[in-house]
Amino acid sequence: MPFLVKSATSLPLQAPTYWVMSKRRPAGTQPNTLHNDLRALMYLYLWADARGVALQDRFETGALLTLTEVVDLDTFCGRYLQEAITELPNLAGDVIRLDAHKSKVNRRAVNLVEKRNRLTAIHSFIEYTSADYLSRLHLWPKRWSHYSSVRDNCLQWLRSRCKAIKKPKPQDVGGREGLEGDQIIRLRAVIEPDHPENPFEPKVRFRNYLIIRLLLDLGIRRGELLGIRIEDFKLGSNGTVTVHRRPDDPDDPRTVQPSSKTMARLLPLNGRLTDLLYEWIVHHRPKIAGARKHSFLIVACDEGRPLSLSSVNKLMRVLRRRVPGLPEKLSAHVLRHSWNDAFSDTMDQKGVPGDQEAKWRARLMGWRRQESAEAYLRRTVRKRSNEVLVEMQDRLDIQHREVGM
Repeated sequence: MPFLVKSATSLPLQAPTYWVMSKRRPAGTQPNTLHNDLRALMYLYLWADARGVALQDRFETGALLTLTEVVDLDTFCGRYLQEAITELPNLAGDVIRLDAHKSKVNRRAVNLVEKRNRLTAIHSFIEYTSADYLSRLHLWPKRWSHYSSVRDNCLQWLRSRCKAIKKPKPQDVGGREGLEGDQIIRLRAVIEPDHPENPFEPKVRFRNYLIIRLLLDLGIRRGELLGIRIEDFKLGSNGTVTVHRRPDDPDDPRTVQPSSKTMARLLPLNGRLTDLLYEWIVHHRPKIAGARKHSFLIVACDEGRPLSLSSVNKLMRVLRRRVPGLPEKLSAHVLRHSWNDAFSDTMDQKGVPGDQEAKWRARLMGWRRQESAEAYLRRTVRKRSNEVLVEMQDRLDIQHREVGM
């Protein structure tokens, strides 16, 4: 569980901690998202330090933020951290202590989506925290009314700044897509443990082979893969694996715990994948020192620790750099896109109706809403629409030739 810590005392700040523990965490928000939320609040507290604003006093008195301060905070949230902290006084602030040399720098703006996310988190925090203080004034109607009015204005100003930043519309060109067919064939071939072009050391080849197979064959996320335990499998003639949500797992020793953004689900395993898992669990994994201390499926091959997210990134980086024919964009998430392309092709071959296809895809991916598939269907949509366009052009050419006769 992440915390926002006051540097002067090394203790978590009370208001952000209360917000995270009582509002964000009970809603099922994942640790990585909580980390981003608190990083957004760090900007609020850094801004308050730089401007001499006592946020706790503002909450208690109901002064909150003026329109001018909201506009200034909006600008501050658009800066990179290293530039934002140059505005701090040379004192121990609430969030960070830094003796920064103030100098004129070329202001760079962060991505607008990032700025919007920061302002959204700050709005949620102020709304929730001020509601707590407001609820204490129910015995004093006039004070309650004044606090409520000031609060409404402050929140409205913040909402307007958030709404002014529109979410970017998906682009048909340049968006993330799955691998081409020949690239998938190349990847499946070179990752085989005995392939002459396999770029990995012999001791990690089988594990890495299993990682790529699970990502490609199940379409699961990188975090979901690393969170799977041996007991989540049922191996046999009808093998299955259950993808669980285990936020803040006390048995997970990793500093950055992998997490699942999607719903828990039961997925079937074919014979080949079941055999690979059996071979890894029974013959390879037990030989790794330290692996018996926990039940996570995928482990580091040196000390047997649960494999980290950064190690999966490194695996993909090695494949990109050392294997000719694989794209520079190769990542675990690209393989999830590739799975969705393959699923679409299978549905086309089977003639499954579109509404049924959407339901099946959402269940296998663990999505609550079928609309989540849009980002994963760029290649399929482009392929299908291009085929229709070429067919139309061919039909028009035929009609033109027939008229010319």
